[in-house]
Amino acid sequence: MNNAFDNVYGNEDVKSLFASCIKEKRLSHAYMLVGPEGCGKKTLAAAVAMELARRDGAGEELVAKIASGHSPDVLTIPIEEKRIGIDTVRSFVSTVYLTPNELDFKMYIFDDADRLTPQAQNALLKIIEEPPKRVHIFLLCRNPGALLGTVRSRVISVNMQTFDAGEVREYLIRKGGLSDIDEERASFAVKMSCGALGAVENLLNPENPEYDAYKKAMELTAMLSKKNRSVSYFEFVSALTSFADSGEKLSLMLKYMTALYRDILSAQNSEEIPLDMLDDDTAVHYAALFSVRTALAALALLTEVKGNMNFNTNLALSAFYLAENLWRIT
Repeated sequence: MNNAFDNVYGNEDVKSLFASCIKEKRLSHAYMLVGPEGCGKKTLAAAVAMELARRDGAGEELVAKIASGHSPDVLTIPIEEKRIGIDTVRSFVSTVYLTPNELDFKMYIFDDADRLTPQAQNALLKIIEEPPKRVHIFLLCRNPGALLGTVRSRVISVNMQTFDAGEVREYLIRKGGLSDIDEERASFAVKMSCGALGAVENLLNPENPEYDAYKKAMELTAMLSKKNRSVSYFEFVSALTSFADSGEKLSLMLKYMTALYRDILSAQNSEEIPLDMLDDDTAVHYAALFSVRTALAALALLTEVKGNMNFNTNLALSAFYLAENLWRIT
């Protein structure tokens, strides 16, 4: 029988904290786990539930149901249309006082809890302030500042560990995750993971479109730097619109082009802050080719197109509008 906390890489202090709380029967009713996507928040919450069930004498069959996500007493609250609304929380509240089905406790996991609307947070606050017996709530957050101060003050905040680039590479090498992966893709995944091991594994997945979107953003910016010399308007428009054949791909391309132009703007302003996408030499190179005005105009355009996509605008028109105006402003 393996300790469930063995499934969580690193985070020794955090695992020790929860192991002690479970052993000494002082696990709190509400926690906020903070860290970037892929840092192990969900894995840790499940491990807590598994070890708590074992302490209560639950058999390994019930523990396995928690691990597989099929326990009726360990529930993840769903996201509706990029948010967690008040109706979802009201539904949660309606079940929270019910007797557990199989375990001696109930656990509710709010993944992406920073997407709770203010109204939903206020509804949740009533349960956090007066928690039912043997109910544990885990709020998983990337941006805890999105939660109301009244909510944050009533939960125990736990920061998940992230790892530097060298540690991420060491982890991947140990798991064999860098075999058959070219260096450029590996470097991209390590940098964009923000030190979260689950995120870097996801970025290395060949079916993940993030790397292709990153490459396209880099290609389009290089094309704009050669505008009217070795690259024509029609070549640029074709390169952008042919790639953006789905909302997901266009959204990802917008994400990486936004990060790219922010890096250019940082280099133009000589800001000594970490760059999101570019290395120092590439950022300086583009900073010499594009003016501050151009970089600001590009960022405004990218924000505009991203906002328009939230209103289900025509995909082909959005891609063409982006291509047309990026060419014009540079």
